[in-house]
Amino acid sequence: MSMDIEKLKKLQDKLNQQHVKETYDELPDAFIQFLKSEIVNYHLHKVKITAKSKQSPRVLNSWINSDILFVEEGDKGKNRRFDKLESIWLNIVIEARKFGIPLDSLKQTRRDLMVSPIEGFSLLKFSVLDAILRNPKILMIYEEGHTNIMSLEAYSKIFTTATLPTHINLRLLDFIEPEFPNNAFQRDFAIENVYESEEKMTLLYFLKTGDFKFIKLYIDEKESDVRLIENSNLVFQNKDLFTAISLWSFKKVEIYLVDDIKLTITT
Repeated sequence: MSMDIEKLKKLQDKLNQQHVKETYDELPDAFIQFLKSEIVNYHLHKVKITAKSKQSPRVLNSWINSDILFVEEGDKGKNRRFDKLESIWLNIVIEARKFGIPLDSLKQTRRDLMVSPIEGFSLLKFSVLDAILRNPKILMIYEEGHTNIMSLEAYSKIFTTATLPTHINLRLLDFIEPEFPNNAFQRDFAIENVYESEEKMTLLYFLKTGDFKFIKLYIDEKESDVRLIENSNLVFQNKDLFTAISLWSFKKVEIYLVDDIKLTITT
């Protein structure tokens, strides 16, 4: 019987990897460029934070040793050791444990969400970015830890028209929001055709997350009209600024980030 279970697990993992490939193949080229860009990977994977306020060091170390959490070798033992994507995953783990999901099942959940045959891509990374930029997502965790992620709209339709296997459903933004305290996730910056441009996605990502020191937006070519953005939500109090962003009619934008990083986007 145990051999049959192991075969089923391997088959499920194989099917999940195929699903990852299909999801990747359906993405617009611009989104793939954005997802794999140096700035996105730096922001999600290189900026490290602490998680002491979420769980005790003893529990965190236990989950690391159990392969529930991942910490790079050079970050082990440090206070700031979790990148943003791992911290979002940690938020999910904490909530799942409240519902009694076993650690062994969460190992499978992690494999479904984080293991990928495509370098620099995972279902969790894609879903986090897509949830921030465009579509609210629902994460479904079934028995044995297998998962499904779909838009809130699609989940609502299926939930009312079909009988679903036993699962817990988690609104993905609820676990993203704590990592971006200055976020503007509920705001619509009305930038058209965002998914057709890596530059548009990049600016929208930082406007939505609010995870920047400040932004300088240059309205004209002579750089005589420069607007300073220190909080994304304040954009909606300035009609000219909002219009310039939504119509993509500015000339240049400089985004100042942590570690003295400056990102420049020109139109």
